[in-house]
Amino acid sequence: MKNHRLFIVLIFLFGGIAILLHFKPMYYKGCDYYSGFLGSAFATFFAAFLVWVAWEELSKLSRTTSADFIHKLNADFFTRETRTLISLIDCKALEFVEPPDSYSSESGNESDDDTTVQPYFEANRDSIEKTNLPDEPKKRLLRKMFYTGWDIDDILLGHFENIGMLEQRDIVDFQMVYDAFSWYLEVVWDNEHIKNYIRNERRGSENDHIDTVIYSRFQYIVTKCKEYNELQNRYSKRWWKIKRSFRGPHIEAKI
Repeated sequence: MKNHRLFIVLIFLFGGIAILLHFKPMYYKGCDYYSGFLGSAFATFFAAFLVWVAWEELSKLSRTTSADFIHKLNADFFTRETRTLISLIDCKALEFVEPPDSYSSESGNESDDDTTVQPYFEANRDSIEKTNLPDEPKKRLLRKMFYTGWDIDDILLGHFENIGMLEQRDIVDFQMVYDAFSWYLEVVWDNEHIKNYIRNERRGSENDHIDTVIYSRFQYIVTKCKEYNELQNRYSKRWWKIKRSFRGPHIEAKI
């Protein structure tokens, strides 16, 4: 960055010297037009340079703030419980147990049954045993066999929702989010049991506006990361970032 800034400064310096040398004879003859032109030109160059320096400093401050947020998100995300859930999902050993339907098929309203029905997840022992992991990691994954929907929300999916919200509001930089979390975002979102859980939570709101449904910001940020993955070169990535700065990716409540 410092070399880049020095290069810009040298362009302004040598450009100004070249203009002075070109108009020097006319300037000494007392040509008011060219002396006024030189003054305006230098004032314009100087103002543009100050704007550029201010922009660079603001960008640097923004990147520093974003990096601080990413550091805090890392600290909150990479806990033992979250790592365990990620490992189970990556091993395809975490299965969603869908609750019995508590909705009336005719009216679409909840039944009068007072029984509280909650979705939960179960760790599949056979899937864990079939992995090539050593015995100690296997034992660690098998210490807890059941996870409630609240566990999944608090330990895992809530983090992704917060990351998407912060990026969507330009509080954290997308490139930093992509570098730090894209793999975890995609592995979790692509897991069919996680999708079934989100579908269950969105039941009855498939036609609602996307911003009002659960985990819409998780869906937004993972869609954005997937789009970025498919870009082939830095020029297409640059154009994609410009386009996405004006409009986010298209997502729907029905998944």
